[in-house]
Amino acid sequence: MTNSTALNRTLFLEDNLPVMRGLDSESVDLIATDPPFNKGVGAFEGTTKAGVDVEFKDVWHWGDVQEKWVADIEGDHPRLYNVIRAANSAAGDGMGAFLCWMSVRILEMHRVLKPNGSIYLHCDPTASHYLKAMMDAIFGPENFRNEVVWKRHSGRTGGKQFGRVHDIILFYSNGSDYTWNKQHLPHDEGYVKRAYRHKDKRGRFRVDNLTAPGTSDGESGKSWRGIDPTTRGNHWRTPTKGGMNDFIIENDLIPGWPDEYPGVHARLDVLDEAGLIFWPAKQGGMPGLKRYLKSAKGPGVEDIITDIKRLEANSKERTGYPTQKPLALYKRLVAASSNPGDMVLDPFAGCATTCVAAEQLGRQWIGIDIQEKAGTVIRDRLQDEVNGSMAWNDIVRTPTEAPERTDGGDPVVPELVVIGRERDERRLPIREVRERLILSDGQRCQGCGWQPPYPDYLQVDHKKPRSLGGGNEMDNLTLLCDPCNRLKSNKLTLAELRLARAGEGRMDEEWWERERWR
Repeated sequence: MTNSTALNRTLFLEDNLPVMRGLDSESVDLIATDPPFNKGVGAFEGTTKAGVDVEFKDVWHWGDVQEKWVADIEGDHPRLYNVIRAANSAAGDGMGAFLCWMSVRILEMHRVLKPNGSIYLHCDPTASHYLKAMMDAIFGPENFRNEVVWKRHSGRTGGKQFGRVHDIILFYSNGSDYTWNKQHLPHDEGYVKRAYRHKDKRGRFRVDNLTAPGTSDGESGKSWRGIDPTTRGNHWRTPTKGGMNDFIIENDLIPGWPDEYPGVHARLDVLDEAGLIFWPAKQGGMPGLKRYLKSAKGPGVEDIITDIKRLEANSKERTGYPTQKPLALYKRLVAASSNPGDMVLDPFAGCATTCVAAEQLGRQWIGIDIQEKAGTVIRDRLQDEVNGSMAWNDIVRTPTEAPERTDGGDPVVPELVVIGRERDERRLPIREVRERLILSDGQRCQGCGWQPPYPDYLQVDHKKPRSLGGGNEMDNLTLLCDPCNRLKSNKLTLAELRLARAGEGRMDEEWWERERWR
């Protein structure tokens, strides 16, 4: 049992970073979260329905970011660092600081997700493109699944631009084998009236084929009830999987269906006895299968969501929280990417929409929100919507300290420590580390020998990766170009990287002859 499983129905009212650092790796099945955007609208201060004052900040400055985060990301996650630097250059310090602040948290979310887990990151178009680049750097572009567009407004126009009416939800998996339960919309009423024109005691139905194209020499090609399907170039076919087959089994319309009826004629007989075959009034017409509306799922949900509307001011769901999203939206996400009993995490719980959705769908959950006053909002909502007859303390635990990991793992972004010759332990900025390595080994990639024109082209990495027990000591650090750093990843030692690059023929041969035995 991981510590995350033991924390079911737990709400932490503090910064989410130390809480997530205390969760075991690969212990969460789904993350669905709505973090503060970088809209540039300053701070929100207001009062909820319950009379609780809350603050909401979505403007960021480098003063909100710890210096060591920047150094650690630059040293250990160079691709992510390049994304932050590019965003800072393109959109200014506010966006760069926001992405850095988010990155250290998303890195922890990536660590705690199970290999078959997924994450939904809710954002708006002011930051979604920068956040997507950040997510690509952390989860890998191959694990990007959808950019879900949620139309939150309708008919909203103003100024010299098209109406801004949508949010973005970025959907990433943690690998190729991830949990997925296809979601369906209700049938369109017009389609139902046109297609399901018939009705009996079981409800609306349409007439479907009991034959399939092509003739057969077996039983399915023989006459049944005096009707020879081969005259029409077909053969008999009955439902043995899918919607109508499942409908028969779930409603016990034919006991033992379909296993106890191996022959196609036997299946046709029991279908007819159960009243599931439609016989046309015209003599000699082909019988058809009654395919009931109840057996057919509606169209699959697509990546543009328009059927779930925003919460109106008088909605019963409203708590007064400034960025509250509809419960139906998050129930759809939770249902699609988790199963009953799975653990769902929301590191920016706000007014607990994800937590309520998880509870109502039979999932476990952990919520985190830095605003202590928000606990009252969450408490009232869970009591109202989950189980009003239970006392708050019987529903949710609110620990006063962050959890402690039980898997013995290291933090995903450890502090970079350089041990000096005088045995004093101190952390140096990445730029100073790079300068020292250049003085020692030259302005050259130590993987392939390439000499770049600028020192910033070189990235600080480990000779022996931390995954193999290497540390952040100065004598275990080296400089690599981006292609070498990508190839080395956290799997190869520097010596193994050099052999791999030599095998590819991508070496400065003169340098390689001097360095190969170092």
